[in-house]
Parts: sequence; C-alpha cells; structure tokens
Amino acid sequence: MLSHLDCIIFPDRCEVIEVIPSQRYVYPIFKNGQSSLLTATKQNNWNIFLNEKIKKINSIDVFVRNPVERLTSGISSFILTTIRDHPDLDVNTVNWFAENYLYLNRHYAPQFLWLVNLARYTHIECVLNFLEISDIKTVTDVHERPFKKIPVNTHIANNEMYQRIDQVLMDSVGSSMTFAQLVKQIQHKDKHAYEWVIGRSQRILKPTYALS
Repeated sequence: MLSHLDCIIFPDRCEVIEVIPSQRYVYPIFKNGQSSLLTATKQNNWNIFLNEKIKKINSIDVFVRNPVERLTSGISSFILTTIRDHPDLDVNTVNWFAENYLYLNRHYAPQFLWLVNLARYTHIECVLNFLEISDIKTVTDVHERPFKKIPVNTHIANNEMYQRIDQVLMDSVGSSMTFAQLVKQIQHKDKHAYEWVIGRSQRILKPTYALS
C-alpha cells in the first residue's frame, strides 16, 4: 500500500458471505445491500469467509447498482456519517472534500475498486456472477433502512472514467466471468476508460492478476 487512502479503499479485510443452505456466496458492497446482507448473516448464522479463505470459493455473486444512483447515495452517506463522527464539521465542508478529492470513503468508491480488492483474495479461476441490486431478494427478505438522502454535489474531479467502468459492470448483469475476463470486457467495451482506470489499479493487484 502506498498511502493511507489505499488502506481505506483497499482494506486488508475482505468478506464473502456463505448463504446457507443454498450454498451461494455473496460479496457485500457498501450501498449495494451490504447492511441487509450482514443483518441477514447475523440472523441466520451464515458463515463469513475472510481474506485467504476466500480462495476456497469458486463462484461469487456480486450485486451491482446504477453508478449514478450509487454515487449520490454514497456521498450522502459519507457526509452524514462524517458529521455524525465529527460534529464540528458541516455539510458543505464535507461535500467540498468529496467533490475535490477522489474517493475518500468506501461508501462512494466505485464498485470496480471493490472488485479490485476482492481480486486480491480470490483464486484466478473464481467466477463472478453479476446481478442487479433488486435481485438481493433472492438471498434475503431483510431490508435495512438506508441512510436518509441529502442534496449532494456529485461532480467529483476525475470521476467520469470510473463511472464509465461501473456502467460496464451494470451492462454485465446476467453474465458470469472471472476477474481477468471482466477486465478484458472493460477494455473491449470502453477502451478509453480502461486505459485511464486500469493502470491506476495495477499496483493493488497481486502478480497473478498483473495486467499489461
């Protein structure tokens, strides 16, 4: 890791939930039903695979969300939790930092960067199954109340290319592929965004996932 932000966006704790008895494995992502999935995990005593144990899993479900909706919701949650923890700050100040400094918090960090972190712990043949966020009902009927939404500015500097990458994830709903295949799909679908984003992620990936 090269900076404190790396530890925030790419933490050394990665979780995959084993849904019992269906034997599905789900990767919980902030703003993509993560709270509901973790509540259901506690209620049902489901297993959580951490870090290196994730290498045992061959197939993982990933719920993805419209990137614009998720960004708006994520920044709103970032502002509210930051003010909750630091009441001396105000909404405009926190929103200014979100607007001017790329991805200070995992609530609105792109879904692709969440998958980059997952790729650090999966084996190279692990398949990711892309599902819409609404499909979470096939796993649990638990629905945690989300943070209230507040008006936010989502014009984040250098954000466009990451949002385009996340749109490729949305376009992949219904598909299953390895992380390496996903990267190739991104390159095929949006070469400009691929070249802008992937190079910035290579230093996070293990050599197994080195990209040329």
